[in-house]
Amino acid sequence: MKKEKMDNNEILDEELTGNIDEKLKTDAKRYLVRILVLIVINTILFGLLIKGPRSTADNFLAALNANLLGFNILGFLLGALVALFPFKNLPYKKKYLRASLLTILTIQIIFAVVFIPIGLMTLMGWY
Repeated sequence: MKKEKMDNNEILDEELTGNIDEKLKTDAKRYLVRILVLIVINTILFGLLIKGPRSTADNFLAALNANLLGFNILGFLLGALVALFPFKNLPYKKKYLRASLLTILTIQIIFAVVFIPIGLMTLMGWY
């Protein structure tokens, strides 16, 4: 009887681990799609809205470099710290990718929100 209970608990643990792994993969795909959409939006907004001595093409190139390289590297570095927080008793390896993607998504959202007032000021002629 005790042996059966132990086997049942092991089976339940394997099922829960499988479900969590599938959920993490599904979440990662959704986060990646959202990040890519925000990269495109932020690059376009930066290229069109930021004024200065550089040309629009230079602005687009700078925005693309920042969005593809800078923010992603920063997100993965900060994700290493965020993954230290407890989450569903998962090991660090499983939390790292999720934490990094959420950090990158947060950074992209912050910059998208920052561009809203800049865009409004540009439309109103204040910038």
